[in-house]
Amino acid sequence: MSVYIIQYISLLYCSYEYCLQPLCILVTFEIQSSRDTLKIYLTMRIAVLYGGWSEEREISIASGNNVAKCLKEHGHDVTLIDVKKNLKEFTDNLYSISPDYIYNAMHGTGAEDGVIQGVLEMYGKPYSNSDVLGSAISFSKSVAKTLVASAGVKVASGITLQERELYTTKMPMSPPFVVKPDQNGSSIGVHIIQTEQDFDNLKKEKWKHGSHIIIEQFIDGDEFTVAMHNGNIIGHVKIVPAHKFYDYSSKYDTGGSMHINEQLSDTLQQKLYLYSKKAYKACRCQDLVRIDFKICEENVTFIEINTQPGMTATSLVPDIAKNNGVDLYSILISASKREV
Repeated sequence: MSVYIIQYISLLYCSYEYCLQPLCILVTFEIQSSRDTLKIYLTMRIAVLYGGWSEEREISIASGNNVAKCLKEHGHDVTLIDVKKNLKEFTDNLYSISPDYIYNAMHGTGAEDGVIQGVLEMYGKPYSNSDVLGSAISFSKSVAKTLVASAGVKVASGITLQERELYTTKMPMSPPFVVKPDQNGSSIGVHIIQTEQDFDNLKKEKWKHGSHIIIEQFIDGDEFTVAMHNGNIIGHVKIVPAHKFYDYSSKYDTGGSMHINEQLSDTLQQKLYLYSKKAYKACRCQDLVRIDFKICEENVTFIEINTQPGMTATSLVPDIAKNNGVDLYSILISASKREV
């Protein structure tokens, strides 16, 4: 398929303080010759936020670069902002760029827990993905699980501890079980405990992944993830990691995992998608999310929800969109029309 981009400058006039002022707008025509279709849209000034200060900084940089590339290819004026933990520097950058739309490609603490969303609410321009409440709920795995379970979705049984409690806790349940941060992503800090010795070894280490820890039963079965956009299902894939579980290297190393467009029975797919919609609603999500499940025979168990899905070369959502004939660009840009 050939795509041709044609742009021209249109001079319009708008009334401002009783005077006619020229307003310069870049109009983009996209002609797809294989389908004989024509798309027309106004080019926007877009800020793509990436980097950040979490343990997922490097992944965020990769996501941000891919998002910026896609938006630039569609004619937009895109500026990448490497966000540091410095409010004045960040807001100065925003005001100097004066974007029409902000795409948040950051991951982890400060990026998807409601912190940056609060700043963007104050700034007052449309931004991507969930708002303050949806982000804060979803980033806390324990809070999300509680709300999702209350909506009638099966979740993994477990407990939540403060960091200091970890070191004095005896075997909390029969192995195998999972120990993971309450607030983190990219499988950072996740441990699969197979024996009592594994748990004792973990307690000897200094925990570096936040103040709260989840311990939950390990769910045997296949790992599936569902992509949703504005409350609608995009599709799903089955994840087959190269390692014993879907860890950091499985997610981001080339060849670290396979994303299989697995055909499910009608009954199982209906249950998976129903649970996804319930989780999306329970966690007050908006725009794009990815929801992880384990499936064992006919049992579907919610694991967690991600309001800032990765956009790297090995990420899941771009693959799901491609498998289901959904234009990734239309997803990236859709929140630009949202009122703040």
